[in-house]
Parts: sequence; C-alpha cells; structure tokens
Amino acid sequence: VRADGAPADWSVVTDGGEVLHADAVVLAVPAPRAARLLVDEVPAAARELAAVEYASMALVTLAFRRGDLERVPEGSGFLVPPVDGRTIKAATFSGNKWSWVAAQDPELFVLRTSVGRYGEEAVLERDDAELAALSLRDLRSATGLTAAPVDRLVTRWDGGLPQYPVGHGARVARVREAVADVPGLAVCGAAYEGVGIPACIASGRRAAGETLARAAASSARE
Repeated sequence: VRADGAPADWSVVTDGGEVLHADAVVLAVPAPRAARLLVDEVPAAARELAAVEYASMALVTLAFRRGDLERVPEGSGFLVPPVDGRTIKAATFSGNKWSWVAAQDPELFVLRTSVGRYGEEAVLERDDAELAALSLRDLRSATGLTAAPVDRLVTRWDGGLPQYPVGHGARVARVREAVADVPGLAVCGAAYEGVGIPACIASGRRAAGETLARAAASSARE
C-alpha cells in the first residue's frame, strides 16, 4: 500500500522472507537472475535474458616501489589479444591512469592485470600466488618489468562479464520492448549496453528516468 493509501503495483519478497510493496521496480541484477525474476511477469524478456552468457575473471593488483623499477611503464596500459597466447588479457597502469591512486602513496606504482576470457575458466582454478606469478611473467615479456612487487591482491569475479555476441543489440532491444509493456518495471546493468562504469551509470540513469516518467504520466492521468 502506498503512502497515500492506494494499492502498490508490486510486491517483492526478499531472501529473508520480508515483503516489500512498491509502485515500481528496477532490476539491477545480472541477466540470469533477472530471467528468474521475470519468468512469470515477463516471460518474453526472461527467455532472452536467460540466453545471455557470462565469463569469469580475476583482477591481479600489484604494487611496486618506484625505486625498484628501472623505468615506470608509460601510458595507461594495454590489451592482449587471444592469439598472443598469454595468460593476461589486459594490464592497467593504475598509477598513471588515475591520479588519486598515485596520490595514496607516491613511493608506490600500482598496476593491475586481468585474467580469464570466455571459455578459459580453467586458468582461474589456480591459486592467487600462481595468478600473480603468471601476470608478472607476461608483464616482463610485454614491458621488461623485472621488479618484485611489495604487495598483491587478487580479486575474483565469478560470472562477472556478460558476453556480447553478434545479435546482442537486437536481444537487448527485445528485452526492453517486452519490459516497456509492463507498468512500473525497468531493467539496467552491465548485461545491456556495456560493462564499463560509465555505461552502467548511464543504464541506471535511463532506468530511473523511465520509471519516474511513467510515474509522472500515471499521476497526470489520475
């Protein structure tokens, strides 16, 4: 029930069994979970979302003393194509790319590598020390980096990267078309127009804007 006494359009049951009542719902969850939630309400969208595949990955963050480096790598990083046969698929020189990282400790140079492509989950079964060692091997080959890190952190994302095969844009359009027919419902997240932070923010703003616009139109009709 809404604050004005009118009935709410949605009832959401949490994992803890609590029932929440709302005028609108924005699903900001991975595609498989959204598919399960929509299987009864919007089966057409659920079918499309259930077909979205994901890849797992790990981020290996390494910190070096600048004094140990023969030279600080230039640029913001690099990408590694699969045909190169390397373990890492990308490296980001965080200390160059974001000034706030370098400002945390000017004596340190921080970088991170990304490990794990679609269909290459086996490499992620290695422990943290192995992933760090493989990253250092590939960094040495690509940049000549020979210094030993003073610290490392491995962060794993199981099923964290939605895949965008040919036809993904059309699939997203079909999902949005089906969802648009249901009052008070919107979707957003990395599964739609991109995994980057700007893309996810834009997706969330779009969902919020659609929800507020529909609410305003509904109020005007009343």
